[in-house]
Amino acid sequence: MDGLIEIPEGNWVRGGTPDESRIVPWGVQSIAHEDIDFWQGRLDSALVDEAVAALVEGLH
Repeated sequence: MDGLIEIPEGNWVRGGTPDESRIVPWGVQSIAHEDIDFWQGRLDSALVDEAVAALVEGLH
């Protein structure tokens, strides 16, 4: 899908996923604590910055 940001295995600082994973920049939402089933991990800040920049660009 166009606009998705791939998450290479090396961009996981901690944790990860067993399969290929992507960020959907326009999929921003607020979730409640009870909506979280498990801790998935943490991404490096450069990839998070790229996703935030894509979201901001999409909002403009």
